[in-house]
Amino acid sequence: MTRFGELQEEAHRVGLFVRAYSPGDGVTRYRFFLGDRSEETRQTYFGPDNGVFTALGLKEARAFIAGRGV
Repeated sequence: MTRFGELQEEAHRVGLFVRAYSPGDGVTRYRFFLGDRSEETRQTYFGPDNGVFTALGLKEARAFIAGRGV
């Protein structure tokens, strides 16, 4: 499984789903949204919803998920 796949599974365990965006500057952005897998099909990184948090990099993304799981 990829690191992004692992991140998706971690997010699902705390009631979130995640979308990623890599603009080419070396930092991948991970935007988190509330909801279950049924809502994932309509949501992209850019919309229609704004999401609850945008992490800059995998380390920050995992820290956010860990904080939600407490």
